[in-house]
Amino acid sequence: MGAFFSLFNCTAWFGLLNRAVIKNDLIAGIIAGVLILPQAVALATLAGMPPEYGLYTSIFPVIIASLFGSSWQALSGPNTALAIMIATALAPYASLSTPDYIMYAITLSCIVGVIQLLFAVFKLGAVFNYFSETVLIALITAVGITIILRQSGDFMGIIMNVPEDIDYTLYRLFFSAHLINGYAVTVGVTTILASVLSRRYRPTWPHHIVAILVGTLMAETLDLLFGSATTAIDRLGHLSLSVAPFSHPDFSPGNFAEAAEGLMSAGFSIALMGLIQSTIIARGLATKTGQLIDNNKEVASQGLSNIAGSFLSCFPACGSFNRSAANLEAGALTPLAGIVSALALALLVFGASPLIARLPMPVMAGVLFIVAVNLIKLKDIKRLLAIRSEARIIFVVTLITALYGNLADGVFLGVFLSIVAYLRSVSVPEIELLFGLKAKQYRPAGVERATVLKVSGSLFFGSVNGLEKFLVDLNTRGGRQGSLVMICEQIQNMDESALEVLIHEALKRREAGGDLFLWLGNHKLDTVIRGSRLPEVIGDDHLLYHTG
Repeated sequence: MGAFFSLFNCTAWFGLLNRAVIKNDLIAGIIAGVLILPQAVALATLAGMPPEYGLYTSIFPVIIASLFGSSWQALSGPNTALAIMIATALAPYASLSTPDYIMYAITLSCIVGVIQLLFAVFKLGAVFNYFSETVLIALITAVGITIILRQSGDFMGIIMNVPEDIDYTLYRLFFSAHLINGYAVTVGVTTILASVLSRRYRPTWPHHIVAILVGTLMAETLDLLFGSATTAIDRLGHLSLSVAPFSHPDFSPGNFAEAAEGLMSAGFSIALMGLIQSTIIARGLATKTGQLIDNNKEVASQGLSNIAGSFLSCFPACGSFNRSAANLEAGALTPLAGIVSALALALLVFGASPLIARLPMPVMAGVLFIVAVNLIKLKDIKRLLAIRSEARIIFVVTLITALYGNLADGVFLGVFLSIVAYLRSVSVPEIELLFGLKAKQYRPAGVERATVLKVSGSLFFGSVNGLEKFLVDLNTRGGRQGSLVMICEQIQNMDESALEVLIHEALKRREAGGDLFLWLGNHKLDTVIRGSRLPEVIGDDHLLYHTG
């Protein structure tokens, strides 16, 4: 019971708070709160929801996930892949943005949250450790490229459709080149230069905010000099929020029954997708911060945030790649930054609506360009491409799939390839033939001639074939002459199939006049070995341990 309640402990980081940390996280949170504005609106539209629901989803789930999550820098909210999956799942049951559609989306959020919470309760967070670093780099690179492509329209002042396939997006950009708005590009470039120069010459300044202020000032100056009708720079526009957007999931037979099968199926796939992305983000940030991540706690926080969100007019949310990256880059140290980002967004919308409406879209695109470029780690990519191994193939295949299919396809393929790579690695145990003094220390007293093998890894039905092949090759060359000593100190576990191989080898050795000895060193494998007939075949005195 204690382990269960530990999933919901939200006080671990309180001791880190001091004046400097609070000041730092206030700045980082405000930056993250400002940056989410255009993304929140865009993803709500992509999910088929009214814009204000994107803002709700960018406020309430963020607070819950920040409080209860394992990663102190990861931020949740609306997500591109999830938005597409939501629209695909709900479109057959209701028209976009209608009350029925909104009701289904809110109910779906509750379903997703319950499924995610069950993952945590049954301690299935370890499943997400199968995701390899290679796949992580490929997906983050794909996200960076996708952000740049998706924001190119706003950056250049070109009206683009909702996110399309990468080839169609490139096609549209190429054939829309004559429509580029030079004023918008000037604003976007000014934003990027302001960020770069601020970071270089004033590294202690919050360069994202500097970039937004300078970019916005440039847009206002151009409007003043040439007129807004001439510059035609798109602005974010007016947004409104309800102070208390209470809602509830609707499982009543009359409303839920007709969509139940589709919602349950979509709930599972969206829950899984959200957890995969959230744990990837947490692990990716941990490689930079050195923080220990508890996958079960991370999973539990996502479940709680989606359940709570269903009572606060939110559609399903999960970890956000670009928002988390911006949060880390802004210097966030604790979850306080995430909480501040949500509150800052709410205050901005309620208290500064006229100013928000004037935020130029090229400015927001320019800032997101900076975030995206920082996601693409050229050193890591060059290192992976230079390795002549399966890692290079996995990286390329995952990257292409995420770009030319969609992020969801890339994530699922990445999981599959990671599991295949893991199974390949554990299916070949490490076997070393020892000679000379190394072998002598393991040779039993009174045994004149013995072959000494050191085996590491796991011996189970999927890997024991590697041991069998090695023994066949060894015996073909040596004819099973003498005894065999297997050093098993570094074997993590054994199953029945491995024990049967050892029994077969012991009997064959006995026929040839030799014996089989197992150097166990300690007693960690005693339960499985002594629960089999191996001790009876080779004798208890052939199981060797440290005597000291």
